[in-house]
Amino acid sequence: MTLLQKINCFAIGLPLAIAALAVFEVGMLSFALLSKVITGFLQVSIALVLFVNHYKNRHLQAYFLFCILFFSLWYATDWGWIWAMPPSLALYMTVIVHYIILEKPH
Repeated sequence: MTLLQKINCFAIGLPLAIAALAVFEVGMLSFALLSKVITGFLQVSIALVLFVNHYKNRHLQAYFLFCILFFSLWYATDWGWIWAMPPSLALYMTVIVHYIILEKPH
């Protein structure tokens, strides 16, 4: 497992681990939601690192397009389903990271 994959696993696991602590303290759910910001920051950072070497990858281009779409919709509309995009983007970035790492060099 490469460093980028480990960072991605940490980013995905952090909110889940904090949410699991809600068994002991219900207020931990608030911290789990806030930690999603860290997940987004780490995943966009990983995408930027990957984009330097794989700028022609259609999946990375689509990921950035969806990120721009998310922030545009977040500020421009009151669409009630906007909360569904960040988990979808996190899952998509995880698939991209594992796909690119496993990809054979040309």
